[in-house]
Amino acid sequence: MKNTILGLILFLFYFQSNAQQVTWQCSNVIIENPAAFVSVWDDFMQTDIGKSMSANAIFQFDHVSSAFSSTHQICWFSDNAADIQGNFAKFMNAKFMNTAGIYETWNENVVQESTVLGQSLIADPAGFDLEFAVVYMINVQDPAGYAAAFTKMKAAAEASNDGQGTLELHEVLAGGESGVTHEVIVRAPSMAEWLANRNEFFGSEIFQEFVQTVRPFSEILHVLTGSPVKFYNVD
Repeated sequence: MKNTILGLILFLFYFQSNAQQVTWQCSNVIIENPAAFVSVWDDFMQTDIGKSMSANAIFQFDHVSSAFSSTHQICWFSDNAADIQGNFAKFMNAKFMNTAGIYETWNENVVQESTVLGQSLIADPAGFDLEFAVVYMINVQDPAGYAAAFTKMKAAAEASNDGQGTLELHEVLAGGESGVTHEVIVRAPSMAEWLANRNEFFGSEIFQEFVQTVRPFSEILHVLTGSPVKFYNVD
């Protein structure tokens, strides 16, 4: 896959306040042998270099179109953007030194398709540990107008599902899919619960009002789903 924000899925609970704007960097990759890769990544993240890096997660893509080929995403997160830049230098050094065998494993098992940089705009940590997520990749021409409509819709959506789902809005800063400026992430405990809530909420007056409001200045370009494999440095 080229660029998406699935790396944000299920992980921002590491940050404890809506006021904290999280910067994230995700590499979309094809992993030939996921089990072997995760085993080596476990060892790498237990080294001094790995432990010194910011929060990290590996995600797998579950439902994507034929336009995307990546199988996984490796993401870094922090409420301090300098940490993200520091991670890059540390990882390059680790590959050069072949720390915990990461250089050989990366070269043999990983094809990196892209790297995307972004930040959270509206995100509630309360539901970031939910197990299923849907990502809507969107082109937005009026960010302020979209955010205002999204905030209103989000409150109604989360009130209607008894706390069993959350919505987030993120901005794509660099490396994104052509035309994609923002992404909306919808979380739920499972695909079945997401689908049930989706079908009910899509017919609601508040959702139809949201659609009518944002339609003139936004367009959904891609929809995909994913789930977590493992988290690191979140304690």
